[in-house]
Amino acid sequence: MTIVTTKETRQHDDISKLKSPGRIAIVTSKTDGLKETGFGSIETCTAMYRAIRTKYQDVTFHEVTTKESLNGVLHESPDLVVLCCKYFQDPDTAIKTWFSEFFAGKGVNFTGSDREHLEFDSNKSKAKTLLQNSGIATAKFFITLPGQYSEEADLPVPLPLFVKPLDAANGNGIDENSIVRDFESYRNKVDEVFRLFGDGVLVEEELSGREYTVAVLDDPQRQLRFIVPLQISPPKNCKGDRVLGYEAKLKNEESLSQVSEPLNGELIQFADRIFTVLGARDFGRIDIKLDASGIPHFLEANLVPGMTPSTSYFPRALFHMAQSELDFLNTTQMTHTDVALKIVELGLNRASLAEVV
Repeated sequence: MTIVTTKETRQHDDISKLKSPGRIAIVTSKTDGLKETGFGSIETCTAMYRAIRTKYQDVTFHEVTTKESLNGVLHESPDLVVLCCKYFQDPDTAIKTWFSEFFAGKGVNFTGSDREHLEFDSNKSKAKTLLQNSGIATAKFFITLPGQYSEEADLPVPLPLFVKPLDAANGNGIDENSIVRDFESYRNKVDEVFRLFGDGVLVEEELSGREYTVAVLDDPQRQLRFIVPLQISPPKNCKGDRVLGYEAKLKNEESLSQVSEPLNGELIQFADRIFTVLGARDFGRIDIKLDASGIPHFLEANLVPGMTPSTSYFPRALFHMAQSELDFLNTTQMTHTDVALKIVELGLNRASLAEVV
């Protein structure tokens, strides 16, 4: 599906000569059932389209349903492709076509991280291993399969543990049974996660401290990186645990609050280093949790973070940018439209910088 400029909006463009030039193509695909990170539903992506059209003249929207439909994007010769999700998955063959890889191969500029570094989003253990090897604190973990350990004494990390899918996002596979405190509960949860998601099951040391999400906007052209932490407080579940799972996210029951100093500065420095080590580009969201001693530990990276205005952490965190950061952006308040336009600006600036070099 492609949304093109309608007669009504063309007339509006004729009246307004203030819009910026440049061809912007927005690309997405239905992600229902994929349990992957991305900007969100088709409705969320069309909201991005409308936001970007407030500034740019030539904006099109493409819902990719076949690999061949990507050629329609190429025919427009876009200056920038805004990637709302990571890939298109063929419903018949389950083969994935990664958008970043496709457009990079065609020499087309796109938003966000490249295919290699998006792997740190899709595979949590790869990100955790890289960061551990770089001396960055992350919860002890191991990957397992049902029946791999026959008794508690065999576990590589002692109970209590947190069990979740290796490559799912948005709280999928996480619920009141994810924290396991005895071996039977551990086996049951591993069996369940494997049955629902397949592949390996990620098992982590349970961190008892508070949880935070950190939004990052990276602007290397101006040597600026905007980093905004927020505390996430999910409600207690039936077992008395605060677990940020699928149901809590779906119901939007968790509360978000700003972080006070000195922890705010500590989280900023921590997320800054993580973003750099992961080789992320343009933007992303880093999830962090404290241990019992208050030391930040890396949880996971979301390099195509949600963009739903009322529920997604990434834009909501940026709404709380400090005044000094807002001054750099020449605005008094960050809105959802501002976030969408900033994503486009970062991509276009990268192309301009490449031309200069």
